[in-house]
Amino acid sequence: MKKILKFLKCKNIDDLFEKLRGFEVSDEIEEFKEVMNLLGKKSIENKDLKEIIENNDLIEYLKREKRFLNTEEFSIILINNRNKIIKEEVLFKGTVDRSAVYPRVIVEKALKYPTKAIICVHNHPSGEVYPSQKDKFLTKELSDLLEKLDILLLDHIIIGDNNYYSFLESGEIVY
Repeated sequence: MKKILKFLKCKNIDDLFEKLRGFEVSDEIEEFKEVMNLLGKKSIENKDLKEIIENNDLIEYLKREKRFLNTEEFSIILINNRNKIIKEEVLFKGTVDRSAVYPRVIVEKALKYPTKAIICVHNHPSGEVYPSQKDKFLTKELSDLLEKLDILLLDHIIIGDNNYYSFLESGEIVY
């Protein structure tokens, strides 16, 4: 990754995305963004969640992946009982200001793997990270539903324009 950034004369991944933001949207730019996102994804799966959180790598990864999307995407990060990230997957894609999220699909995906905990993540293309009432309702509904299945909702993170909102950090998710 460092060699790629050096070749493109960028200090870090944020610098790269800032430069890409100035280009007209083209197939090549979109393909390059996808490649960069795939490189980032490889760096998160099978990692220890505690270590990733302590180093703030999770938030930086999520910002890189979600902050420049033009439509809402809702993802889940599945974590096993040893605190390892099993999988990160986009489950729902929407429009510029909403996506339909179905708790049943989240539960089905969680039960497909040896999941002990989940982190939900979605972006707000507007850049505003404060949760809507629907975001708050969904978080409460998912937390209650998953608790009955002995799966913990660790956090629900909203990514905006180089910023984020964490339901856990704000005290809206309590263990």
